[in-house]
Amino acid sequence: MKGFQYVPIEALSMINGKLLGDGNISSEKNRHPRFRFSHSANDKSWCFYCYEQLKNYLPMSQPRYRKILDHRVKDGFTEQYYVQSLKSEIVNQLKSLWYPNGRKTIPFAFLSNSFTPLCLAWWYQDDGHLKIQQNQVNKIILSTDGFTKAENEALIALISQKYKLNFSLDKQNRLVLYDKPQMVYFIRLVKPYIHESMKRKIAAPSISRESFRKRTTIYLPNTIPISQPTKNIHTILEQLPILYKKVANEQSYKKLFADMFPMLKINKTLIKAYQIELTEKHIEQINACRQLTGLTMSQIVHLCMMTKNKRP
Repeated sequence: MKGFQYVPIEALSMINGKLLGDGNISSEKNRHPRFRFSHSANDKSWCFYCYEQLKNYLPMSQPRYRKILDHRVKDGFTEQYYVQSLKSEIVNQLKSLWYPNGRKTIPFAFLSNSFTPLCLAWWYQDDGHLKIQQNQVNKIILSTDGFTKAENEALIALISQKYKLNFSLDKQNRLVLYDKPQMVYFIRLVKPYIHESMKRKIAAPSISRESFRKRTTIYLPNTIPISQPTKNIHTILEQLPILYKKVANEQSYKKLFADMFPMLKINKTLIKAYQIELTEKHIEQINACRQLTGLTMSQIVHLCMMTKNKRP
């Protein structure tokens, strides 16, 4: 769009991530619009970091401290830091896109081009939450209750299209993600852009490890020809070191996630169970792959089979 041609995609990613989250644009009569955001005093360093990253693209005042009386809280007040832009043509255009009728409305055509992992990470750091239950990741939440249901459904479609992540809407009109491999993927996707003060939002406990036992049960699609379970699956697992390298590398991991992970979800009626023996080395290698992917033991075996068959 005209006016944004000289604004780097990185800057638009951060600005739009902020507007999806805690950012807004003022709309006061007879006054120029202002891009602004505020954070609690506990998140002071995140507020200052956002200011430092954006000040080269938007004219902005330095973060300011303020105390707000609030009798709903124990202390009777809250403390926060807020940032506000100065007069800017870019902010004028942002307002026309994000507030076409005076109310914040997601401009999907504009957002789509800058909906990068950086944009997703800034949004998540503002409005995201990693829910931990019984020392395991339970769900990832994006607090989108300020948007309409239709907007949130469009956000779900955009995230699915861009990143193959299948969020859903909860009863509070928030975006939630439950699938464990997808939650691991989401965290790895945003991790490079997470500020030190927001590391709590990606601090997922280690996935419970499979303990070594002589015999175990592996569940595979009944279309895979298995005549001698232990022998055949041991042959498949020769692929484990190669698979580990693939899932440890961000680029090959993203390709596996997009191309192969969806095929690991098999209808239970099409699954066959195999009682097999695994070595301690097998368990160690499988656990290493599970930590990086969130997949089950059986899915790791299945993925080994798929990557083995795909090799030239």
